[in-house]
Amino acid sequence: MAIYNALTYEIPDVLVSAVTFGIRVEVPLRNKLYSGIVTRVHQSKPDYRTKRIISVLDKDEIITSAQYELWLWLSSYYCCSLGEVMSVALPSGLKLSSETKLIFNPSGDINEMELSDDEYLVSEALSIQNELTIQLIQDILNKKTVYPVIRSLLEKRVLYIKEELIEKYKPKTIDIITLNKEYDSGQGNIQALDKVRRSELQTRALLAIFDIKRKQPFIKKIDVKNRADVDTQPINVLKNKGIITIEKKEVSRLVEDVDENTKDITLSALQKKSVDHIMAGDDTTDIHLLHGVTGSGKTSIYIELIKNVIATGGQVLYLLPEIALTSQIVQRLEAVFDKELLVYHSRVSNNDRVEIWREVIYKRHLVVGARSSVFLPFYNLKLIIVDEEHDASFKQDNPAPRYNARDTAAYLSRIYGAKVVLGSATPSIESFQNVRQKKYTYTHLAKRYGNINLPTMELVNLGKMLKTGRMTGSFSIILKDAIEDALEAGEQVLLFQNRRGYSPIIKCSLCGWAAECTNCDVSLTYHQHYNEMRCHYCGFKCAKPNKCAACGSDHVMLLGLGTEKIEEEVKELFPKVVVKRFDYDTVNTKRKYQDIIDKFEHKEIDILVGTQMISKGFDFDNISLVGVLNADALLNYPDFRSEERTFQLLTQVSGRAGRRSQQGRVIIQTFNPNHPVFQDVISYDIQRFYARELKNRNQYVYPPFYRLINVWFRHKKMDVLKDAASILYDDLSKKYKSRIGPPHDPPLVRVRGYYQQLIIIKIEKNNVTLRQLKVDLMATRSKVLELKPFRSVRIGIDVDPY
Repeated sequence: MAIYNALTYEIPDVLVSAVTFGIRVEVPLRNKLYSGIVTRVHQSKPDYRTKRIISVLDKDEIITSAQYELWLWLSSYYCCSLGEVMSVALPSGLKLSSETKLIFNPSGDINEMELSDDEYLVSEALSIQNELTIQLIQDILNKKTVYPVIRSLLEKRVLYIKEELIEKYKPKTIDIITLNKEYDSGQGNIQALDKVRRSELQTRALLAIFDIKRKQPFIKKIDVKNRADVDTQPINVLKNKGIITIEKKEVSRLVEDVDENTKDITLSALQKKSVDHIMAGDDTTDIHLLHGVTGSGKTSIYIELIKNVIATGGQVLYLLPEIALTSQIVQRLEAVFDKELLVYHSRVSNNDRVEIWREVIYKRHLVVGARSSVFLPFYNLKLIIVDEEHDASFKQDNPAPRYNARDTAAYLSRIYGAKVVLGSATPSIESFQNVRQKKYTYTHLAKRYGNINLPTMELVNLGKMLKTGRMTGSFSIILKDAIEDALEAGEQVLLFQNRRGYSPIIKCSLCGWAAECTNCDVSLTYHQHYNEMRCHYCGFKCAKPNKCAACGSDHVMLLGLGTEKIEEEVKELFPKVVVKRFDYDTVNTKRKYQDIIDKFEHKEIDILVGTQMISKGFDFDNISLVGVLNADALLNYPDFRSEERTFQLLTQVSGRAGRRSQQGRVIIQTFNPNHPVFQDVISYDIQRFYARELKNRNQYVYPPFYRLINVWFRHKKMDVLKDAASILYDDLSKKYKSRIGPPHDPPLVRVRGYYQQLIIIKIEKNNVTLRQLKVDLMATRSKVLELKPFRSVRIGIDVDPY
């Protein structure tokens, strides 16, 4: 539960010595029990009646003073409560809440004839198990809403409620076998075997125990089962006969066997120079921008930097934009750093997160993770690597705090005195400007490792291709011929289309009706594999319409193209090759993702069709051709960063080609080949792109020259929404008139059933003015939400939107 302000509780005399900074305590709040973290012990009594702490949950602190300093900064900078920061920062296994338990009332006078079917099922289950949680009752009844049943049973005195604090984190345990003393010797072994001689299974199990004991410090029950090829029953018989003891032992979930087949890294002269430059540092800044073209060997530089830091006892945080898409990098780091490595991201289980949290405090030196890794309790952090620092995935949209992990890393470096290395082939405009202003030091790797040439780049004019009849479906004759040449040479191909599904629009050619989501103001995408329409914002699904919903005609057309349609066309054009699709529909689990990666790496896939997922983390030997089907779609988004993102994405996906022994080829199809962004991409002229983009940003008052704050309003009623937005705007504009724009409709007016309004604040880069604006904005937001008509309005503040 994310409360807005810290609360003061009274410490009972018996707990005074145990209550210290950073530990969790059990406290009552609103008739329930919660765990809270102690941030200060003081003698100042507040102006409200305090409640007592019930118990202490930890012996040692679970957060450090450095973490708490970071929380305070995030709360202040990103305009959110400290409770919201804590809610995101802590693993859910460390956040406890009161879970209602329902207790059977044995003294109740129950008349079963008065119970409904649902009430009888719950009553029967309670009489057997004595107590149930609400979740278990939902499972028993196969219903989500069970409160009416519970209320009725309470009124009939069948049950009563007990509030109990539930610890979510459960340590992992394994069964450990110990030979009892009288059988733990040569003569004892013989006696034990004599007791089980009539059972082959028991004998096999016992011999396995003897064998494992000679080789390992302790005997795992699972190892005995595997070695003897037996199930649990004969092992339990050995226990019953008094030969062995079986006990639970707490173990870490994090230790895994790592491939010992590692390779020493041989750095090029340019890479070694970069390492020396970064390690030497600069008197003015500890933040370094490593700008290296795709395939220049930035990861090798990171590994060398990590080795240097670990050798001196320091810790390293290696941030990746999307951990699920970077398995190759993780595997490479595992091979070098073995058990020093921890991986932390959203797909790690809750119990594993708790263990990683504790391991970081006391043991491990290297953490690789997504943006949430900045919240871990480091004890000696000395290096932070932000790989692909330009990537938008480092920015959190929801819930608050809406932080950017790249910028948070910069603040972390101040707290710990750590170096920060920002790496990218296409650095963000903000980072590039910081280099120009001498806030960051800079290293440029202009050549690929091994002097491999960058791929040749070619723009294909789709307009001309269509007019001259040189198109086959979505493929120009130039791209089609290039694919044929690559396949004949035994090489692999990547095809990029940044839309998943089969077709993004279904439309009536007579009246213009288009299929839209019932919850969002957005077109539904047709997915042929499922034969249904889907909304990529809220998940709404429906059958594909055969007739127009407006005029009833059957002139319904599928327009546009997604990865599914491209895959279909490729299979028609090249029926003898293996084609796979790589998007969130086909790799929605780690196993599916890894399966495609492995098959592509072993050349079992000839052509891979994918979204922007294929631009991240791929480093394969045999890709000679990258084709971009429709580059124009990347530019057609109403955002001031659309050209920057187009340049970055095209450059990144192009970099997948020709990364080893030969020069690759990239073909970009577009209706607008003269667009300056496309010209900059094919000429690798990043300096010209940055110069033009910085000029436009300055002219139109955008970052990096000004700070940007978006204020979002969401409500199910448009009139309520507009009134709330107008009140906040009117109040703030009195003081910040030239800096705040009026409420307006965003590109999507309605998402997930909620209407939206947006206020954009542009303010000069003056820390004093910015801090005061945030204070005023938070105060005005609170004032609006206190008004009765607007208590259900959602107002989100997004500082430095990305």
